[in-house]
Amino acid sequence: MEDLDHKWNYYDYLRIIPAIIFAGIIFYFSSLSNPYLVEPPGPPRILELDITINDILHICEYALLSFLVAFGFSGKVRSVYLLLVTIIYAILDEVHQYFVPNRYFSFYDILLDSIGVVLGFLFYIILTILIKRLRKETNEV
Repeated sequence: MEDLDHKWNYYDYLRIIPAIIFAGIIFYFSSLSNPYLVEPPGPPRILELDITINDILHICEYALLSFLVAFGFSGKVRSVYLLLVTIIYAILDEVHQYFVPNRYFSFYDILLDSIGVVLGFLFYIILTILIKRLRKETNEV
């Protein structure tokens, strides 16, 4: 069970700004009808290891978004909710792209985005554990 401190202060609100800005950047680039590195829809890629730079970018952008969301809301919202909200944002981003000319909806992209969400969140957890250990070691010295 996570120990959540529900009190918000000015600093807490500042911590969520990077996540909001980055979510806006993702939305902006999803609005472009001819973005750089976009691939046309092809046959479904199931269990193929045909990874492209576009696939890596999907994972990286949502890993960064997930990291920023975890940073902004850590200790305020349960971790599972942070993961779910970020994955829902990825799904809504794909729905949004369906209505943009020359863009398409892709379940594969949602899968890549979800992988990025989990990786970004795991990276945040590992980083916070390492920082806590370093602080503990420096306080013991």
